[in-house]
Amino acid sequence: MTDKEQKPLKIRVLNSICASVLLVAIVYVTFAGFEAIAIGAMLVALAGAATPVVMSGDGILEMLVGIVEAIVEGVLTIVEGIASAISSLFS
Repeated sequence: MTDKEQKPLKIRVLNSICASVLLVAIVYVTFAGFEAIAIGAMLVALAGAATPVVMSGDGILEMLVGIVEAIVEGVLTIVEGIASAISSLFS
């Protein structure tokens, strides 16, 4: 994993915000049911994560894989931030 290319900070922040909004909306839909606000939040989060990928994508398959990668990368950024905060408490 040392050859992982670093994306700009703005894109990483956008991916993590969109991923967190998407996760919150999915949890809300799971417990409260489908409502217009939750569906709207999910659509906005997907559009926010997909926009940079679609603008730089070459083919349909690359765009779909890029969107999934952006969402997973956003979730991993959130987990990494939480783990970093917890580890800084104990050091």
